[in-house]
Amino acid sequence: MRFFLITLFSILVLILIFFTIYLLIGYFSFRFALSRNGKLKRGIELKSKNALDRQQEIKDYFSKDFEKISIVSNDDLKLFGYYKDNKKDKLVILVHGYGGDNYDMYSYACIFEERGYDILSIDQRAHGESEGDYFSMGLYEHYDLLAWIDKMLSLKNNYKIALFGVSMGASTVCMMVGETLPNNVVCAIEDCGYDNANRQMKYVYSKTRLAKLFYKIFYNYTKNTKGIDLKSVDMVEKLKKCKIPMLFIHGEKDDFVPTAMVYNLYNCLPDSRRSIYIAKDATHTKSIDVDVKQYTKVISKFLDKYCM
Repeated sequence: MRFFLITLFSILVLILIFFTIYLLIGYFSFRFALSRNGKLKRGIELKSKNALDRQQEIKDYFSKDFEKISIVSNDDLKLFGYYKDNKKDKLVILVHGYGGDNYDMYSYACIFEERGYDILSIDQRAHGESEGDYFSMGLYEHYDLLAWIDKMLSLKNNYKIALFGVSMGASTVCMMVGETLPNNVVCAIEDCGYDNANRQMKYVYSKTRLAKLFYKIFYNYTKNTKGIDLKSVDMVEKLKKCKIPMLFIHGEKDDFVPTAMVYNLYNCLPDSRRSIYIAKDATHTKSIDVDVKQYTKVISKFLDKYCM
Protein backbone atom coordinates (compact mmCIF):
# COMPACT_ATOMS: atom_id res chain seq x y z
CA MET A 1 0.00 0.00 0.00
CA ARG A 2 2.79 2.38 0.92
CA PHE A 3 4.60 1.59 -2.32
CA PHE A 4 1.42 2.29 -4.26
CA LEU A 5 0.95 5.68 -2.59
CA ILE A 6 4.56 6.65 -3.20
CA THR A 7 4.25 5.65 -6.84
CA LEU A 8 0.98 7.55 -7.25
CA PHE A 9 2.46 10.62 -5.58
CA SER A 10 5.52 10.45 -7.83
CA ILE A 11 3.34 10.24 -10.93
CA LEU A 12 1.28 13.23 -9.81
CA VAL A 13 4.45 15.24 -9.16
CA LEU A 14 5.78 14.34 -12.60
CA ILE A 15 2.49 15.35 -14.21
CA LEU A 16 2.56 18.64 -12.29
CA ILE A 17 6.16 19.28 -13.38
CA PHE A 18 5.26 18.43 -16.98
CA PHE A 19 2.33 20.85 -17.09
CA THR A 20 4.34 23.56 -15.34
CA ILE A 21 7.08 23.26 -17.95
CA TYR A 22 4.43 23.14 -20.71
CA LEU A 23 2.81 26.35 -19.46
CA LEU A 24 6.15 28.10 -19.04
CA ILE A 25 7.20 27.22 -22.58
CA GLY A 26 3.82 28.43 -23.85
CA TYR A 27 4.01 31.66 -21.87
CA PHE A 28 7.57 32.56 -22.86
CA SER A 29 7.13 31.58 -26.50
CA PHE A 30 3.99 33.75 -26.62
CA ARG A 31 5.91 36.62 -25.04
CA PHE A 32 8.68 36.09 -27.58
CA ALA A 33 6.36 36.26 -30.59
CA LEU A 34 3.23 38.31 -29.89
CA SER A 35 3.79 40.60 -26.91
CA ARG A 36 4.48 44.32 -27.05
CA ASN A 37 7.95 43.86 -25.57
CA GLY A 38 8.69 40.49 -27.14
CA LYS A 39 12.19 39.75 -28.36
CA LEU A 40 11.10 39.11 -31.93
CA LYS A 41 9.07 42.33 -32.14
CA ARG A 42 11.80 44.42 -30.51
CA GLY A 43 14.38 43.01 -32.92
CA ILE A 44 12.29 43.90 -35.95
CA GLU A 45 11.41 47.27 -34.46
CA LEU A 46 15.08 48.13 -33.92
CA LYS A 47 16.02 46.95 -37.40
CA SER A 48 13.21 49.02 -38.89
CA LYS A 49 14.20 52.18 -37.03
CA ASN A 50 17.85 51.80 -37.99
CA ALA A 51 16.77 51.54 -41.63
CA LEU A 52 14.96 54.88 -41.49
CA ASP A 53 17.82 57.07 -42.64
CA ARG A 54 15.61 60.17 -42.70
CA GLN A 55 14.33 59.97 -39.13
CA GLN A 56 14.30 63.72 -38.50
CA GLU A 57 12.59 64.35 -41.83
CA ILE A 58 9.96 61.77 -40.92
CA LYS A 59 9.37 63.24 -37.46
CA ASP A 60 9.05 66.70 -38.98
CA TYR A 61 6.53 65.42 -41.52
CA PHE A 62 4.24 63.84 -38.93
CA SER A 63 4.55 66.76 -36.52
CA LYS A 64 3.45 69.29 -39.16
CA ASP A 65 -0.27 69.56 -39.95
CA PHE A 66 -1.02 66.11 -38.48
CA GLU A 67 -3.55 65.73 -35.69
CA LYS A 68 -3.26 62.91 -33.17
CA ILE A 69 -6.65 61.22 -32.94
CA SER A 70 -7.87 58.11 -31.15
CA ILE A 71 -10.51 55.41 -31.01
CA VAL A 72 -11.44 52.80 -28.40
CA SER A 73 -11.34 49.20 -29.56
CA ASN A 74 -14.01 46.57 -28.89
CA ASP A 75 -11.89 45.36 -25.95
CA ASP A 76 -11.40 48.86 -24.50
CA LEU A 77 -7.91 49.67 -25.77
CA LYS A 78 -7.13 53.24 -26.69
CA LEU A 79 -5.62 53.28 -30.17
CA PHE A 80 -3.96 56.24 -31.82
CA GLY A 81 -3.63 57.50 -35.36
CA TYR A 82 -2.14 60.52 -37.07
CA TYR A 83 -4.47 62.38 -39.39
CA LYS A 84 -3.72 65.05 -41.96
CA ASP A 85 -6.71 66.85 -43.41
CA ASN A 86 -5.75 68.15 -46.83
CA LYS A 87 -9.36 69.29 -47.39
CA LYS A 88 -9.97 66.47 -49.85
CA ASP A 89 -12.76 63.94 -50.23
CA LYS A 90 -10.26 61.08 -50.63
CA LEU A 91 -8.57 59.34 -47.70
CA VAL A 92 -5.95 56.63 -47.41
CA ILE A 93 -5.63 54.63 -44.19
CA LEU A 94 -2.05 53.40 -43.76
CA VAL A 95 -1.44 50.27 -41.69
CA HIS A 96 2.11 49.41 -40.60
CA GLY A 97 3.59 45.97 -40.09
CA TYR A 98 4.90 43.76 -37.29
CA GLY A 99 7.13 45.81 -34.97
CA GLY A 100 6.39 49.08 -36.76
CA ASP A 101 4.46 52.27 -36.11
CA ASN A 102 2.99 55.19 -38.01
CA TYR A 103 6.46 56.58 -38.83
CA ASP A 104 7.17 53.53 -40.99
CA MET A 105 4.46 54.66 -43.39
CA TYR A 106 6.14 57.95 -44.30
CA SER A 107 7.17 57.04 -47.85
CA TYR A 108 3.74 55.61 -48.62
CA ALA A 109 2.04 58.68 -47.17
CA CYS A 110 4.05 60.88 -49.52
CA ILE A 111 2.86 58.89 -52.55
CA PHE A 112 -0.78 59.34 -51.60
CA GLU A 113 -0.43 62.95 -50.54
CA GLU A 114 1.01 63.81 -53.94
CA ARG A 115 -2.16 62.34 -55.43
CA GLY A 116 -4.31 64.61 -53.30
CA TYR A 117 -5.36 62.35 -50.43
CA ASP A 118 -6.04 63.05 -46.81
CA ILE A 119 -3.82 60.79 -44.70
CA LEU A 120 -4.47 58.61 -41.66
CA SER A 121 -1.48 56.60 -40.42
CA ILE A 122 -2.36 54.41 -37.46
CA ASP A 123 -0.47 52.68 -34.66
CA GLN A 124 -1.80 49.14 -34.40
CA ARG A 125 -2.56 47.68 -30.99
CA ALA A 126 0.54 46.95 -28.88
CA HIS A 127 2.58 49.10 -31.28
CA GLY A 128 3.69 52.70 -31.14
CA GLU A 129 1.56 54.75 -28.78
CA SER A 130 -1.50 52.50 -28.95
CA GLU A 131 -2.43 50.45 -25.92
CA GLY A 132 -2.30 46.68 -25.68
CA ASP A 133 0.02 44.08 -24.19
CA TYR A 134 -0.10 41.81 -27.20
CA PHE A 135 -1.29 41.63 -30.80
CA SER A 136 -3.00 38.95 -32.87
CA MET A 137 -1.52 38.90 -36.39
CA GLY A 138 -4.64 40.48 -37.90
CA LEU A 139 -7.48 38.91 -35.94
CA TYR A 140 -8.34 41.71 -33.50
CA GLU A 141 -6.54 44.29 -35.64
CA HIS A 142 -8.95 44.01 -38.54
CA TYR A 143 -11.82 44.89 -36.23
CA ASP A 144 -9.77 47.87 -35.06
CA LEU A 145 -9.44 48.93 -38.69
CA LEU A 146 -13.21 48.77 -39.12
CA ALA A 147 -13.50 51.08 -36.12
CA TRP A 148 -11.03 53.48 -37.71
CA ILE A 149 -13.18 53.60 -40.84
CA ASP A 150 -16.23 54.47 -38.75
CA LYS A 151 -14.21 57.18 -37.02
CA MET A 152 -13.12 58.76 -40.28
CA LEU A 153 -16.61 58.69 -41.75
CA SER A 154 -17.83 60.52 -38.66
CA LEU A 155 -15.43 63.30 -39.66
CA LYS A 156 -16.33 63.31 -43.37
CA ASN A 157 -19.21 61.11 -44.42
CA ASN A 158 -18.45 61.63 -48.12
CA TYR A 159 -14.93 60.18 -47.95
CA LYS A 160 -13.79 57.75 -50.61
CA ILE A 161 -11.39 55.50 -48.71
CA ALA A 162 -8.39 53.51 -49.93
CA LEU A 163 -6.71 51.03 -47.59
CA PHE A 164 -2.97 50.40 -47.67
CA GLY A 165 -1.09 47.90 -45.50
CA VAL A 166 2.45 46.58 -45.27
CA SER A 167 3.42 43.13 -43.91
CA MET A 168 1.19 42.39 -40.89
CA GLY A 169 -0.69 45.56 -41.81
CA ALA A 170 -1.24 44.13 -45.29
CA SER A 171 -2.70 40.97 -43.79
CA THR A 172 -4.87 43.07 -41.49
CA VAL A 173 -6.24 44.79 -44.59
CA CYS A 174 -6.82 41.42 -46.29
CA MET A 175 -8.78 40.23 -43.26
CA MET A 176 -10.87 43.37 -43.12
CA VAL A 177 -11.94 43.50 -46.78
CA GLY A 178 -13.78 40.22 -46.24
CA GLU A 179 -16.14 41.97 -43.83
CA THR A 180 -19.22 43.98 -44.79
CA LEU A 181 -17.78 47.39 -45.62
CA PRO A 182 -19.31 50.83 -46.12
CA ASN A 183 -19.60 51.81 -49.77
CA ASN A 184 -17.06 54.54 -49.01
CA VAL A 185 -14.26 51.94 -49.04
CA VAL A 186 -13.42 51.69 -52.73
CA CYS A 187 -10.10 49.83 -53.00
CA ALA A 188 -7.23 48.25 -51.08
CA ILE A 189 -3.51 47.67 -51.56
CA GLU A 190 -1.51 45.07 -49.68
CA ASP A 191 2.30 44.91 -49.72
CA CYS A 192 4.02 41.66 -48.63
CA GLY A 193 1.23 40.26 -46.49
CA TYR A 194 1.03 36.62 -45.42
CA ASP A 195 -1.85 34.35 -46.37
CA ASN A 196 -2.45 32.71 -42.98
CA ALA A 197 -1.15 33.62 -39.52
CA ASN A 198 -0.46 30.02 -38.54
CA ARG A 199 1.60 29.31 -41.67
CA GLN A 200 3.49 32.57 -41.20
CA MET A 201 4.32 31.98 -37.54
CA LYS A 202 5.41 28.42 -38.28
CA TYR A 203 7.74 29.85 -40.90
CA VAL A 204 9.11 32.42 -38.46
CA TYR A 205 9.69 29.78 -35.80
CA SER A 206 11.47 27.57 -38.32
CA LYS A 207 14.10 30.31 -38.62
CA THR A 208 14.83 30.30 -34.88
CA ARG A 209 16.33 27.73 -32.55
CA LEU A 210 12.91 26.86 -31.23
CA ALA A 211 11.89 23.30 -32.07
CA LYS A 212 8.65 22.27 -33.77
CA LEU A 213 7.44 21.08 -30.38
CA PHE A 214 7.82 24.61 -29.05
CA TYR A 215 5.64 25.93 -31.85
CA LYS A 216 2.86 23.48 -31.04
CA ILE A 217 2.97 24.55 -27.41
CA PHE A 218 2.97 28.22 -28.47
CA TYR A 219 -0.01 27.65 -30.77
CA ASN A 220 -2.06 25.84 -28.11
CA TYR A 221 -1.17 28.36 -25.40
CA THR A 222 -2.15 31.27 -27.66
CA LYS A 223 -5.44 29.62 -28.58
CA ASN A 224 -6.43 28.49 -25.09
CA THR A 225 -5.32 31.49 -23.03
CA LYS A 226 -5.76 34.42 -25.43
CA GLY A 227 -8.53 33.16 -27.68
CA ILE A 228 -6.37 33.56 -30.77
CA ASP A 229 -6.61 30.55 -33.06
CA LEU A 230 -3.88 31.39 -35.55
CA LYS A 231 -5.18 28.84 -38.04
CA SER A 232 -8.44 30.78 -38.26
CA VAL A 233 -6.60 34.04 -38.99
CA ASP A 234 -6.92 33.16 -42.64
CA MET A 235 -6.58 35.93 -45.20
CA VAL A 236 -7.41 33.60 -48.08
CA GLU A 237 -10.83 32.75 -46.68
CA LYS A 238 -11.55 36.41 -45.97
CA LEU A 239 -10.45 37.55 -49.43
CA LYS A 240 -12.90 35.16 -51.05
CA LYS A 241 -15.61 37.50 -49.71
CA CYS A 242 -13.88 40.69 -50.88
CA LYS A 243 -15.98 42.90 -53.19
CA ILE A 244 -13.52 45.72 -53.93
CA PRO A 245 -10.51 45.93 -56.28
CA MET A 246 -7.12 45.06 -54.80
CA LEU A 247 -3.48 45.48 -55.72
CA PHE A 248 -1.08 42.81 -54.43
CA ILE A 249 2.61 43.71 -54.07
CA HIS A 250 5.48 41.48 -53.00
CA GLY A 251 9.26 41.38 -53.15
CA GLU A 252 10.74 38.74 -55.43
CA LYS A 253 13.29 37.81 -52.76
CA ASP A 254 11.19 38.18 -49.63
CA ASP A 255 12.71 35.87 -47.01
CA PHE A 256 10.37 36.79 -44.15
CA VAL A 257 6.98 36.32 -45.80
CA PRO A 258 7.55 33.83 -48.64
CA THR A 259 6.76 35.31 -52.04
CA ALA A 260 4.59 32.30 -52.90
CA MET A 261 2.01 33.54 -50.40
CA VAL A 262 1.07 36.54 -52.55
CA TYR A 263 -0.27 34.27 -55.27
CA ASN A 264 -2.55 32.54 -52.76
CA LEU A 265 -3.99 35.97 -51.97
CA TYR A 266 -4.11 37.21 -55.55
CA ASN A 267 -5.95 34.12 -56.78
CA CYS A 268 -8.88 34.82 -54.45
CA LEU A 269 -10.15 37.68 -56.63
CA PRO A 270 -11.41 37.68 -60.21
CA ASP A 271 -9.29 39.24 -62.97
CA SER A 272 -11.63 42.21 -63.15
CA ARG A 273 -10.73 43.29 -59.60
CA ARG A 274 -7.11 42.31 -59.10
CA SER A 275 -3.64 43.55 -60.00
CA ILE A 276 -0.22 42.27 -58.98
CA TYR A 277 3.31 43.63 -58.87
CA ILE A 278 6.36 41.52 -58.00
CA ALA A 279 9.32 43.80 -57.35
CA LYS A 280 12.50 42.33 -58.80
CA ASP A 281 15.29 41.69 -56.26
CA ALA A 282 13.24 43.19 -53.40
CA THR A 283 13.29 41.60 -49.93
CA HIS A 284 10.62 42.01 -47.26
CA THR A 285 9.00 45.50 -47.28
CA LYS A 286 11.70 46.75 -49.66
CA SER A 287 9.71 46.86 -52.90
CA ILE A 288 9.36 50.62 -52.55
CA ASP A 289 13.10 51.08 -51.96
CA VAL A 290 14.31 48.96 -54.87
CA ASP A 291 12.54 51.15 -57.45
CA VAL A 292 10.38 53.88 -55.97
CA LYS A 293 9.47 55.29 -59.39
CA GLN A 294 8.13 51.97 -60.62
CA TYR A 295 6.43 51.35 -57.27
CA THR A 296 4.68 54.71 -57.48
CA LYS A 297 3.75 54.10 -61.10
CA VAL A 298 2.14 50.75 -60.26
CA ILE A 299 0.08 52.26 -57.45
CA SER A 300 -0.96 55.24 -59.58
CA LYS A 301 -2.02 52.97 -62.43
CA PHE A 302 -4.12 50.88 -60.06
CA LEU A 303 -5.79 53.91 -58.51
CA ASP A 304 -6.48 55.44 -61.95
CA LYS A 305 -8.05 52.22 -63.20
CA TYR A 306 -10.15 51.14 -60.27
CA CYS A 307 -10.57 53.85 -57.74
CA MET A 308 -9.72 57.49 -57.70
